[in-house]
Amino acid sequence: MRAIVLVGGEGTRLRPLTWRTPKQLVPVLGRPLLEHLLLHLRAHGVTAVTLALTRTRLSEVVHAAFADGGALGLALDYAYEETPLGSGGAIAAIAGGWAEPFLVCNGDIITDLDVTAFAAAHRARGAAISIALHEVDDPSGFGVVALDANSRITRFVEKPPREQAPSRLVNAGTWLFEPSAIASLDPTRFQRVEDELFPTMAAAGGPIFGYAGSALWRDIGNADAYLRVNLELLAGALPARLPAGWPPERVLAGAGAHVAPDARVSAPALLGAGARIDAGASVEGPAVIGAGAHLATGALVRGSVLWERVHVGAGARVIDSVLADDVRVGAGAELVGAVVAHGARIADGARVAPGSRIEPDAQEGS
Repeated sequence: MRAIVLVGGEGTRLRPLTWRTPKQLVPVLGRPLLEHLLLHLRAHGVTAVTLALTRTRLSEVVHAAFADGGALGLALDYAYEETPLGSGGAIAAIAGGWAEPFLVCNGDIITDLDVTAFAAAHRARGAAISIALHEVDDPSGFGVVALDANSRITRFVEKPPREQAPSRLVNAGTWLFEPSAIASLDPTRFQRVEDELFPTMAAAGGPIFGYAGSALWRDIGNADAYLRVNLELLAGALPARLPAGWPPERVLAGAGAHVAPDARVSAPALLGAGARIDAGASVEGPAVIGAGAHLATGALVRGSVLWERVHVGAGARVIDSVLADDVRVGAGAELVGAVVAHGARIADGARVAPGSRIEPDAQEGS
């Protein structure tokens, strides 16, 4: 089976983390977010994937990271939009000449959707379009469906007010199309299938079906969601996405990592290659410590994700936070619930207010 992965967004809701790292490459348990999705598709028999990107200053970084997909056991190609086409325009431009059914996935999700069962249900129902669904408490930020007794979608409403939503079943960002279903899409203009094709086909009684499985599904929409996903996965929410060699004690240290004899690392924790935890320092899991990161004497990291080469100074405390590459936290500083972008500096003894978003290379507390 072939797939299109929509990765055209610039990750504005993930800023400041995405000013220098494309959303598709933000690390989840030490590997790029998009890599998790690609490996999941491969596990369900997808062999060829087209990445649909808007051409930006960072799109070539994505291309460089994944190349032809050979390292992942996939055939990858790239479709660049000079101006955004939306989901509908992108699908039409890429798949207009295809003759077989194909998957379309949003590129910022983590899921264990049984794609094999999803495809089987699509075929059994004679569907033209199938949409994977997920039940949420508040559907107002998503496309929401109403289903009949046979799982046909009778209404598709994009981002309705909560009290007007027809159900709590929402579009989970994985779709299966028959080639005939995209005949009405225009490859030259911006359009979203969520706003046009899906509601129109549902209202007309067309063969558009929902698939409401029990899959884990997480939308990496903002920095808070990004942190939660890392910690959930580290705690075992999706075992297939844990790093290779994940041990029963749930603490894994990469090559060259060093933990001082009187340092403390509690599970679950992932220490990247070359990470260093000095005497008296503590990592309280769930926590991810990136490659080359350094916790100095007496430092504490709890419930946080540190990217590569982060330095946490002596006696500093980092709690419920995300720190991007090359951040330096001064001795005795404290961060709780903060997001700190690449290369920022936190002064000695500084107290960073909860909810702070610190831009790249900023100097905080100096």
